[in-house]
Parts: sequence; structure tokens; C-alpha cells
Amino acid sequence: MRLIPDDPFPEIGHPYTTDVSADGRWIAVSCHASSRGDLGRIVVYRTHDLALWDQIVLEQGVEGLAFHPASPVLAVGTEGGDEFELRGGLHLYEPETRRRTDVAVAGAGVSALRWRDARRLEVTFARPVIDYADPGEVTYTRSVAEHDDWQSATADLLAALVSWPQVPAEVDWSGIKGPDIDQPQRYLAGIAAEKGRAWTRRAKAAVVEALRDGRVLAAAESGTLLECWSPEGTLQWSVPVPDGQWQRSGCRLHVTPDEESVWITVLVGDSSDRRTLLCRFDLADGVQLAELRLDFPVAIAARTDGAWVARDSRELFPGPRWPPNEGVVLTPSGRQLATLALGESDNSYDFPVRRSPHLLFLHGVGGGEDVRPEALEKWVVRAGPDGIERLFAFAWDDSLGPYLRGGPAVYADDDAGPGLVHTCTAPDGTHLVRRAYPDGAVAWAHRFDARVTGVDVHGGLVHAVTGAGAGRACELLTLRAVDGTVVRRRRLVLGGHVYTPTCLSVGPDGDLVIGTVEGRLIRTRADEGALSPPDAPVTRDAGSRP
Repeated sequence: MRLIPDDPFPEIGHPYTTDVSADGRWIAVSCHASSRGDLGRIVVYRTHDLALWDQIVLEQGVEGLAFHPASPVLAVGTEGGDEFELRGGLHLYEPETRRRTDVAVAGAGVSALRWRDARRLEVTFARPVIDYADPGEVTYTRSVAEHDDWQSATADLLAALVSWPQVPAEVDWSGIKGPDIDQPQRYLAGIAAEKGRAWTRRAKAAVVEALRDGRVLAAAESGTLLECWSPEGTLQWSVPVPDGQWQRSGCRLHVTPDEESVWITVLVGDSSDRRTLLCRFDLADGVQLAELRLDFPVAIAARTDGAWVARDSRELFPGPRWPPNEGVVLTPSGRQLATLALGESDNSYDFPVRRSPHLLFLHGVGGGEDVRPEALEKWVVRAGPDGIERLFAFAWDDSLGPYLRGGPAVYADDDAGPGLVHTCTAPDGTHLVRRAYPDGAVAWAHRFDARVTGVDVHGGLVHAVTGAGAGRACELLTLRAVDGTVVRRRRLVLGGHVYTPTCLSVGPDGDLVIGTVEGRLIRTRADEGALSPPDAPVTRDAGSRP
């Protein structure tokens, strides 16, 4: 496995607070990667080679961190809870030994830390003011602990700090960050440049596409609109997000069958009045070739001959009170062929099907007078010259319950015949299931506690990645497409960090490209690396055929 781009600090995601030890050997960064649920994460690096040394995961969000002015000791304050109940923690960490001393703080958060000198640590606590008429107010108090050797400090000493006399305090928020580092992104880029390397914060990868010539397209949630990476992992070109007001990436791609151009959605407007620019770019150099304007937020469905549909995704807030716009059927060049009445939808109707020779969608059925998307029964439908044809109900088992959500899918045609391998998120977890095409009979099904964020097929194998969640997550699984047998599974661990996958694409040579929450791409092969231990089997759904 290798990372793209291969730059320093790939584990960080978004840095909040950064500090450097007094001896200059260690960098500590409190950081957060979207969708990981890791607000209480601190990453520690060695300064001489910028290598990852350790990661500290705490139960609450990190409010402040500060290295001791003389010794290699890091003090960390955490806070969690709500406007009626706060809790926190006070922690000391020594990078050299990786020794941690942790003390929980009941009824208060630790909102700020400051070393007054080598002996005195100033700690500021936040306590909620219980006022149901005006919730959210807090009061601050402060204690100062004195100790001669903070490297020998014990949990008892830290616990005593909580009960020592506290005085009302005003918080100087500018002092929460590390000394002289009030812009952590600029600092990290600067220290990387000193080593002759480049670093910039990267947003979560939303979609990746592996091209036939080995190049990779990637679109992120924010920042750059589109990137093209060479097979060797070099950035060939990138397209910035348009600089118009209220414009951002819609993270939907359609690569034309000749792989000479790509369409991507750009959302325009605020959440209550969102429209779309469909922008077409040349895959040779990223030059824009065309632009279409649609008066609704677009989701894309495509088939292998190049016909594609821009569907009204209905992703507005508050929810739209007018009928949905008809979907627009387009050629690869963007010429309109027809329109389709695809009915109500929201983000639970998202159903991007890779490698499909048919235009497939989730369609809401029933509901009587209640046409809210969540009240409708979802069906897989096929669009053709005669309109919409129902194929099969999305739910294959009554035990799944209502309120199912779609997700990534892929069309397979092998010894078992044509079929769809698709994800389905139900109240009890996420399912990966193979259905016969076009009748929807279940060939096999598995359930996961973590959400399946990407799925693709190659050479008779299904590859799937699971995102953050309970139990075993952040894994790459390989299954036999015919019978669903799991033949390989492994966690996405590089350099001691477990990356969280968001999307997946397989190239014609079997190389897998995985987008991650941390903004990196992982290029790998299914048979690369060690197998995960067999002590946590994937759950096969009851009633599914082996």
C-alpha cells in the first residue's frame, strides 16, 4: 500500500492546535478528520524526520495542549458534554517513554492550560450554569499546581489539582494554542518546507475513479474541485473550485466511455436554493470544455455506453415543498436526449451503480397522500425509452424495517449471471448484498456494523471498504462475487495509522484506489499485505444463500 500524495503529516486531517517540545524533538498536533469521530486525537511527530511517533486518543475533545517550558512533558486538557453537564480530563504525556497520566474531571471541562514557569501549571475549568430559560452559559475557575519535577507527576497529584482552591477567572482564548504557533497549518507547512517537502491540509476524498491508463481522478469535499494523479502518484493537473459566490463541489463524477473527458457537479447557492453547474473537463490537461446549468441539485446515474442522467437529488434544507424536477438524460458530450420523471428523493436515494449497462435508480413507491421520501417504499428501477420500469423492491427481508438508505453499488456479470452488488443501510447496520438482475433474488448478503463506503468488482471478486463505526471498521474486504465468501480482509494501516476509507475504484489491472477521510488516496492490490485475524467474522444475513 502507498499513499498519494506522499507528503508529511498524512494522518492529521484538520489541525487545531500545535506545540513543540522545549528541546525541539517533538511536535504535538491536536487534530480531527471528518467522519472519524476523533475530536480527542493528538498526533505526535519526531521533528528530525517528521515521522509519526504516537497517537493519543482521548474520550473528550481536546481543548488545549502545551509542552512544559523545559522538560519533554505535554499537558492536555479535554472537555465534553452539553450545556447542562460538562466533563473533562487532565492528562500528562511524555513522548520519549509514551507514558500517560490521566485524570477524569467530573462536572467540569478543562478549557485552557498554560505553563506559568517550569514549576507552575495553570488550569482553567468550565462549569455549566444550569438555566433552562437561557442554556449554554458557563463559568470559569482556575487553579495553579506547583511541582518540582513534572516528569514524575502522578495521577494523585493531578487529581488533587481538581480539588485545590479554584478562583473565578476570565479566559484569554489567545493563550490556548501553543506558544508562538497561532496558525498551525502555516507552521506545519513551514517545518515541512525546511525538510525540502511540501504539506497542505487536504479535505476528505469524496470520490475516486481509476482510469484505464493507470491515472486516478479524485474529488474532495472542499478545496480543489478535481485532481488527476499519474500512476506513479504525481499530481498532473488540478482544477480549483470556481470562485463565484456560494459555489462548491457537488462531488459527483461521470467519466465518458472514451476516457477523454469528465463531468463534475458544482453546486451553486445556499442550502435552501441549490442549483448545479455541470462542468466538463479534458482529461489530458484539465481544461474546461463545456458547462451546463440546471435549476436543481444534481445526482448522477450513468451506464457503460455513456448515456447519463442528471437527477434532482432534492438535497435542500428545509426540504422542498414543490414537485421534483424531471431528470435530464444526456449524451457524453452533454446533449440532452430526454427527460425522466424519477419522483421524490433525498440523500437516502443515492444509488451510484458502477459498470452498469442500464440506467438504474432508487424510486419511491406508495405512501398515499404522504409523499415524503422517507415514507415511500424504495424500488430499484430501470430507465429506458418507454420510461421507468420497476425491477424489484430494495428491501429483500421484512426484518430490515422502514427507512432504508441506498449507497454504492456495482453491476456484475459472471458465472452466476448478471446481478447487482449493492449496499443498503438499515437501522440494524449496513448490508452488502448480491441480487440477481433483473428479478432481485438474493444470492448472498452480509451485515456490517460499520458503513460500507465503496464497492467495485474485478476478475470475479468483489472489493468493499468499510468506514468508521463500531467493531471492526476501516477495512478492505475481498469476497468471491459468485457466493459472497470472504477471501481476504485487512485494516487500512500505514505507518501506524488506521485510515478511514470513503470511496473505492478498481482499475483494469486490478489495482485498487481508496479515498480516505484524511484526504489521502491509498493505492494497493487486494492480495497485498497481511490477512486480518479470523476472530471477527463478517455477519451473514439470516436467510441468505451461501
